[in-house]
Formats: sequence, C-alpha cells, structure tokens
Amino acid sequence: MLRRFWFLLTCLALPLSSAAGQDWWSISDQDFVIRYGNLATGTQVQQSQFAWMMFGRVNQQVTFRQDQQKYSQWELWPSDLDTFNPNVSAFVAANKVRRVPHLQLPRLSLATRHTIRASPIPSSPSEEVTRNPLSYDYIMSKGLNTRAGIGAYLATPSSKIDFPIGAIETKAEWATGPLPGAHDVGGYSLTALSLMVKIAASPSNPFTDNTPSWFWTTFELKSNKGLAAAQKKFDTYHDVLPKERVEALLAEAGLGQTPFVNYVSNGQQIQFFDAENKMIRLGNTKIEGFLAEPGGDDPAKWTNWPTSCHSCHGQASGRPINMSVESFSFGSPVGALKGSDLPGRDYRSYDFVWSLDSAR
Repeated sequence: MLRRFWFLLTCLALPLSSAAGQDWWSISDQDFVIRYGNLATGTQVQQSQFAWMMFGRVNQQVTFRQDQQKYSQWELWPSDLDTFNPNVSAFVAANKVRRVPHLQLPRLSLATRHTIRASPIPSSPSEEVTRNPLSYDYIMSKGLNTRAGIGAYLATPSSKIDFPIGAIETKAEWATGPLPGAHDVGGYSLTALSLMVKIAASPSNPFTDNTPSWFWTTFELKSNKGLAAAQKKFDTYHDVLPKERVEALLAEAGLGQTPFVNYVSNGQQIQFFDAENKMIRLGNTKIEGFLAEPGGDDPAKWTNWPTSCHSCHGQASGRPINMSVESFSFGSPVGALKGSDLPGRDYRSYDFVWSLDSAR
C-alpha cells in the first residue's frame, strides 16, 4: 500500500505522458529541454525521471537506409571520427558509414595526470562518442573541430564556448561479441552509455561556479559485474524512479519490448557539490572503472573510486599557443576544483565538453 502511494505521489510531480498528447520522445532536443528541463534541476525523483526520458529519447530506433538495419538514434549522430578531422566534410546522417561502432581509445585514459590510476589502462578501442546535430553544428560553426580552430577562437578575449540548450553528447562502451540481454550491433554488445545534455547557459566561470548548466546521467547493462556494489558504495544521487514508472516511460518511447529494458541508471549529477556541501560522485564501472582502487574488474572489491562527471568535465579547457591550443592536463577530482585540478588563468573553458580535446 505504501509503495503504491509513493508511486502515485511521484507521478503527480512528473510531467504528463503521451496520454495527454506530450510526445516527449520525438520532439526536438531543444524543445525537449525547454519543456522538461525543469526536471533536471528538480528533486531526486524528477532528475531520475529526466534521466530515463533522455535514455528513451536517444535510443529511439531508426532504420538506416544504407543497410536497412535498426540503430539507436545516437548511433547515427556524428562520432568523433566524423567531427574532429581537418579534412572532414560536412556531416550528412544519410551518408554515415557505420557497420560497426566508431571505436576509439577512452580519452580519459590518455590523461597525463590522475590522482589515482590503480587499474590497468584500457589498451584497445572500446569507446564511442557521438553528438547530436545541435552540438555538431555549434562545433563546426565556431571552427572548433581542429586545434588550430579552437586556438583561434579562444585567442579572442571576448569569445566564450557556450553550447546551445539541448546539445547532447553520448559516450558508449562496447564489448566484442554477444552478451545476454544487451543491445547488439555489428557483433558488439553495448555495456554502458553515458549522456550529457545542456540544460542552461554556462556560468561565467565554469571552473568554480556551482550553477548547473549540464546534466549528466549514465546507464549500464544490469548484468555488469559488481554493478550493484559500486552503485551502493560510491554514487551520490541514485536513480530513485519507481520501477513501474521506468517501465511506463520505456513503453511510451516504444522500447518496452527491446533490449533497453535490460539497462539500469547509476544516477545523475548537475553540480560539483550540493546545498549541504556534499561532494557528488557519479561514475560508470565500464567507462571509468580503471580509476578505481585497488583495481580489478570487480567493483565489489573497490575501496575508492574518484569519479565525478561534473568535476572531471569542469576541467575541460585549453590555452591558445602557437596558432593552436594546448588542452589542460586533467585529473580525476571529486567536488570543487582546487589546487592542481583547477586550470590556471591562461586556460579558457571548453564548456565542459572534453571531446574538443579530440581535435587535431
């Protein structure tokens, strides 16, 4: 009885579903944030709702005309390979070549400085990063797809990188071969998917201002080893949306009978720290697992895991130098940036978008 009362109470606080004509899964990304972005900065339940709605939106199934196979929407967005190349031509979704994921080495593992680096660093490509058209168009319109372009843009003191409302970046982790219950494409199984969406204009000083501007959430295949232990021990703001509501949202988005019902949310983050000055942690055992201590692939045995989406991405910055840009050598902080984790005054913010470091 109490469980049902809680479920009804949560539903009253959430937006109307498709029953009221709100096709939240198909409206534009910008319209979605304008209409539902208040959930991203609301209660923990509302933030959990927003996270699952994002998951339902990016995983809308699209039939790709080149091979007549179905893909999630985010899989057909421009990848890093499609974006950060001085020789790349304008991206056209219909011409994308994607028989298998556009894999790359994890960018985080290429950092030159970490507070903890206990687990083995990934040595083979397993990560895929994509971005929605809003994000891609912004990058291209500002010339931010090359290091020379980023350097030239930031060399102007009045310039500021500030992605538009509704911009989205995804980061996926793929395993070779089929895994039970997983979304499978081209012989690869999706084990994890992280999402970041721009919900408000960035503050004047993204390095220290705690005002929310991006929303982070991350999902994993529920059978991932030790996942429940990691969620319980390390994540600060867990997914608290009732199971019935999650199932209803996935069903509304047309994903109720798909492998996406086999994924769970690790939670969400919008700030360095909360109103009680609590440092916020959020991570994905497949994407950031190598940062754990003492290491190994069993999160149940981890004693420390310094992962914070906002804190890591808060360091995203570079300084113009010699007609190019030198990106900040980032670490893996949790909470407010300070000391060596705080970029110096010569560094200009990338607006939390570390993928700009992929530019050549």
